[in-house]
This record gives sequence, structure tokens and C-alpha cells, in this order.
Amino acid sequence: MIELQDLKPFILKLAADAGDVLLSHAGRVHEVHRKDFQDVVTDVDRAVEQLIIQRILAQFPAHGIMAEESGTVRPDAEYLWVIDPLDGSAHFARNIPMYSVNIALQHHGKTVLAVINQPTTRQLFFAAAGSGATVNGVPMHVSGVTKLSDAFVYIELPEQKFAAQPSIKKNFSARMDVVEKLVAACTQVETYRIGAFGQCLVAAGAFDAWVDLSGSSRTWDQAASLLIAKEAGAEIIDLDPSEGDAIRVMVTNGKLTKELLTIVRQ
Repeated sequence: MIELQDLKPFILKLAADAGDVLLSHAGRVHEVHRKDFQDVVTDVDRAVEQLIIQRILAQFPAHGIMAEESGTVRPDAEYLWVIDPLDGSAHFARNIPMYSVNIALQHHGKTVLAVINQPTTRQLFFAAAGSGATVNGVPMHVSGVTKLSDAFVYIELPEQKFAAQPSIKKNFSARMDVVEKLVAACTQVETYRIGAFGQCLVAAGAFDAWVDLSGSSRTWDQAASLLIAKEAGAEIIDLDPSEGDAIRVMVTNGKLTKELLTIVRQ
């Protein structure tokens, strides 16, 4: 088995270099393609993904790859890299400076190493299983806020992103009612539409909870950020049963879970 700490310099540099490529292309996207109902991909997504894949396979040719644009290679390999090269493609295409590079390493299906690079805020989040989480090399931990009335909560609003996704019309009113109740109960409720970054901000204590009301989250988006949140002391609650690649969770500082669940699971 690979020593995780031996891989730390590799994965950090990989994410940092990928983020530099994103910044170098910001405001200069040449191709934007709609690959699903409201899901887009740019030429930069593909270029960054190929950079990441080539670096990984050059170093670890026997490893598997699960990449958002290129699909999966050797899914049964002992080690599997899960890559979302540009989380926030629609933002990037419109020059909205809110997007990230998400990379996770799984060992027999369990995420053991994770990095999220938010290049526009110069935040590099990292975690290794059982070793805690850091941002720019500094240890981080969830907040100590104990009352929802004092909380900053990051939400993902309902959206119809994929054609095969259950229609948001079925539960749109109920989920927006949750938003209304959260706004009334919390100090502040915000949304930036980048779930992995939101979970990392909970891990860093900037937000006290992250609530997914979108219905569009996928496992490859959050493989890295969920480990980072867990290693920073967050509590992760499944809000819906897993179905294929779909995932819907809530991430909290562990002290607000009960109060939040009374609203979210109304």
C-alpha cells in the first residue's frame, strides 16, 4: 500500500498547476458545449483534465481514473483517482470567479487523499484519511457555533441540470420553503453554486453548515470535499438514499445538525 504522506507533494502540485491553467485561461474560453440539459463543458475543462490524467498515469500507470469528461479507465484498480477538473464550468465560461479543481484518490473505493484548489481565492484545501485537514498548509477545523440563530449556512438551490434527473417541479416548492425557513432562522444564508467549495468553507469554519437542495450533485463533484470536511471535524448526513452517481448530503459543524434537520426534513 502506498504511504499517503508520500503522495502529498504530488497531489498538491497537481492541483496547484491545474488551478494555474484555469487562471491563465480565465476570460478566454473559446468553446462552450451543452452536454446535458443545463450542464456545460468548455475547452478548458478538457485541457485541464488531460493535464491531470497525463501526470497521474505517468507517475502511476496501474492506477484507475474516473474523470468527469473522459469517463472511467480501470475502475477495478486498487487505486482510483476521481477528477473534476473544473467544478463550476458555467461560472468559468461567464467569467464568474467561483470555480475549483477537485481531485480525490480512492483505495478500494474509500477516499484516502483529497485536494480542492479554489484558484481565485488562492485556497488549497487538503486532507489525508486519519490525518486532519489543512488550507494552504495550515490546520483547519469546523466552527464552534452552537445556535442556528448565530449561524452562516451555505445552500445549494434547486436546479434542473441533467435530463435524467428527477424534475425539480415535484418538490420545488417544498425545497424553497426550506430556504425561506433557513433565512428566517440563521444569521446569514448564502449560495455560490459550487458545492465542493461550500463544504470546504464549512471545514474551514467560515460557514457553519452546507445544505444541498439542488438535486443535481454527483459523487465525482464531492469525493474530495467530503473527506476534507470529515477530517476537519464535520458531520455528514445523507439527505437522500444514494442512487447511481447522484448524492445529496448536508455537512455541518456537528453542533447544528439537530436544529437543521428539523427544517431540512420538514
